[in-house]
Amino acid sequence: MEEVMNILRKIQSELDEQKLTIVKSAENVTQQVTHNINLKLEEKFKIMEEKYDNLKEKLENQEKRLHFLEKQLRQKNIVIFGLAETETSYENSEENIINFINRYFSLGLDRRDIQETRRIGKKEKSLDRLL
Repeated sequence: MEEVMNILRKIQSELDEQKLTIVKSAENVTQQVTHNINLKLEEKFKIMEEKYDNLKEKLENQEKRLHFLEKQLRQKNIVIFGLAETETSYENSEENIINFINRYFSLGLDRRDIQETRRIGKKEKSLDRLL
């Protein structure tokens, strides 16, 4: 009977050892899986961060280009006050501008030097609009 008890104790101790081994191996597997997941997430995060930095740089470049283009557009604008509104078409408007500038500023302005002329504001009988 004592032999049976010794064998049972031995089996019990082996089972306890196996249980500890299984628990340790489960913890080890869990740590490895967690580590692998963290590595994958870090890798994806790094890729997303690089994409974000690239997009941020592109946005800054686009903002600079937009600012430059807006500045160029503003540099080419001339506003003339007090010019009588006698023109009936775009060509007449250009001719009025060319004659006015050549008469008062002594410049050799030509039609090819003007990209666009237009009146600013709503047409009223009592006031001349800006050109």
